[in-house]
Amino acid sequence: MRRFGIESGGGRCDNAGVLNMRTGWNIGVRPALGTLLLAAGAVWAQQAGLGPRLSRRDQPAAPVTSKDGSVVVCAPVSKMGYRAPILVFVDRTRGELARTTRMKFGSPSCPLVVQIGGKSDGDTRVFAARMSDPAGGGVRERIELPDPEAADLGKFRRAICVALLRAWMVEAGGTPETMKDLPVWLIDGLVRHMGRETRQQDVDRALLLWSRACLPPAAELFAAESAATSREPALAAALAGWFLEKRSDDGNPFEALLSGAATGRDWSPAVAGRLLAGTEDPAAFDAALDLWLEGLGRTVVKPGLTSEGILRRFRSRLLLYPAFYGTTWGNNRPCITFYEAIPRADEPEVRRCAAAQTGLVKLAAAGRDGMLLAASEAYIGFLEALASGAKQGELSRLLREAEGMRKELERRTAKGIILRRATGE
Repeated sequence: MRRFGIESGGGRCDNAGVLNMRTGWNIGVRPALGTLLLAAGAVWAQQAGLGPRLSRRDQPAAPVTSKDGSVVVCAPVSKMGYRAPILVFVDRTRGELARTTRMKFGSPSCPLVVQIGGKSDGDTRVFAARMSDPAGGGVRERIELPDPEAADLGKFRRAICVALLRAWMVEAGGTPETMKDLPVWLIDGLVRHMGRETRQQDVDRALLLWSRACLPPAAELFAAESAATSREPALAAALAGWFLEKRSDDGNPFEALLSGAATGRDWSPAVAGRLLAGTEDPAAFDAALDLWLEGLGRTVVKPGLTSEGILRRFRSRLLLYPAFYGTTWGNNRPCITFYEAIPRADEPEVRRCAAAQTGLVKLAAAGRDGMLLAASEAYIGFLEALASGAKQGELSRLLREAEGMRKELERRTAKGIILRRATGE
């Protein structure tokens, strides 16, 4: 069972480099303690004259510490030049986590110690453990990078976030006896959501799955061992974003979630439903999830950006739904295309639908790049002309212009181009 490890002990990364939390954190104590025991034995042997002395390059250099004393970076003399860059990386990651969650992280009472190894053999692994602090009587979070030149920064970034979250739980009153696990998909989703570069693509992917009825009910989607979020990292990031970005009179939902886990509250979909939708009823939570996803499709994650998913949702607005269509043998579809609407321009119901559709087309392009805004204005011009009773020749000309602009947008996004207003596109 994969878990967000919060038990006392240690954690490790397996050979594939993924932080191993299947059986808690106790499994990783052996490598860390083994390293410490070997180092201590070597020093004792030197003092007793029983073995060769360590070279100067293998001796520990003075550690560097963050201003608040909550992060310590240690290294041997041979790798001492990596101390400051790694401290900067940890501080930067801590800042991103704080901005994303609107919480404060780092405390000298449960510091994060990063131990740089002396290897230069391409080892990409990242080890993580919770260690007892004999001097202070508390605990500390420890991350070890055997080879700082080759360490995987993605794994390192995740390990930093996990360590900071665990330390926060200790500060919130958590003990090894009371602290409970959070789902691994939620923590992975949080770390992914921190990166704004992939946020729009994650939203697009979540909305695509929802629009094609590929998502299970909310009770299954928010389960601790959710199959859907485990298979779809983008979906996990989008759901984590709901916790992180929801504004509530009761405070920060993610902070409430973390605080409850620290003091002994087990994870359940009912807990998620209460924090996100104010209900523990599965049906009401499912309805709230649909409303949130519908609103997510209109959310401007990054102003001036148009992705393939945004363009796909814009294209879905280019239909008319007259009230009586789809109810007779002659009209077996509930909608008509804009081209089909031109010969029916004299029908009052078609004109009424065209007038109502202008607002939806404008909303679908709001906040996007200049090309999509221009295409939107072209379609709005066509709809306004259709609503006002323009001649069929004029309607055909306006629609051809709008369609040409949209097809150019589709051609560019089909190549994986994300259009941004800042680039002048």
